[in-house]
Amino acid sequence: MKPRLVLVGLGHGQLEILDRIDELRTSYDVVYIGGKDAIYTGAFPQVIAKELDYATVHLREGIEPVASRLVSLDPIRRVVITEAGEVSYDVLVLATGAVSRGLGMAVKPMTKEGVHRIEASDAVTIVGGGKAGVELAFACIRTKRHVTLYAPDVLPDLPARVRRKMKRRLVKSGVTLVLRKYKKDACHDGLVLDTSGVVPDVWWEAAGLANADAFIETDRNLRHIDYENIFITGDMASRLNGGVDAVRSGRHVVRYLLGDRRPFRKRASLNIMLTLPGHALLTYRKWTWHGRLPYDLKRFIDQRYLKRFGQ
Repeated sequence: MKPRLVLVGLGHGQLEILDRIDELRTSYDVVYIGGKDAIYTGAFPQVIAKELDYATVHLREGIEPVASRLVSLDPIRRVVITEAGEVSYDVLVLATGAVSRGLGMAVKPMTKEGVHRIEASDAVTIVGGGKAGVELAFACIRTKRHVTLYAPDVLPDLPARVRRKMKRRLVKSGVTLVLRKYKKDACHDGLVLDTSGVVPDVWWEAAGLANADAFIETDRNLRHIDYENIFITGDMASRLNGGVDAVRSGRHVVRYLLGDRRPFRKRASLNIMLTLPGHALLTYRKWTWHGRLPYDLKRFIDQRYLKRFGQ
């Protein structure tokens, strides 16, 4: 009898695993819990900027979820509790993701309804000056009456000269830049969007996967530090970031499940964010490049990803 492999969530890493489900089915009884579509976070700002028609990725044909969402988890009994009942597992892969801080409408996870709300708003207030917030500000200002960006600083991980240039570009584009921490009782215009970063989901602690307000600890193979039959992907894991790390974590887990025991190797990731029309900012460690070529590269990467998973 094959061991039961339960895949939970349609994160970017899980898409990589589901893409090889035929291979997995030779060794496992594979069960999926989650939605049938999700928003590709790397591309939805381009939808807001009217550069792409969609950023939705879909569950592969031939896979039917046994339930739509995880309610809780009992790692001792090896049971996932869902809205449709309990699902037992021998091996579990989690890709449900971390969550937004709650300072406004959650941008993580983004949903189709969330994209529609942003598109329907003529003014937005964005909380957070990291790459996600800055990219969204540049995207929104192309179609909105007013865009406000609240942040103590803009792109704090980048060199000072790059931060200064990006601030000038934001202001020149029409974004109102407020260089202080946002407070919930602050005066704001339009829809408030939370891009201030992600925090652990409350069910992780309740299930015994993590300490309070902590991300999940894993070994070098992305297995839970205490429950080696549970794999953690994407920004749920303390050793991973979102984005490229999420994709790479899924590729690693599926290789491990198919017999490749080489450990996951963390590495610096290339990041490209939309800025001015026809321009993007490429960053790799402290190295940056702003211009047309990074924009063309981003468009190529995102369109290839959407062609692969969005059909």
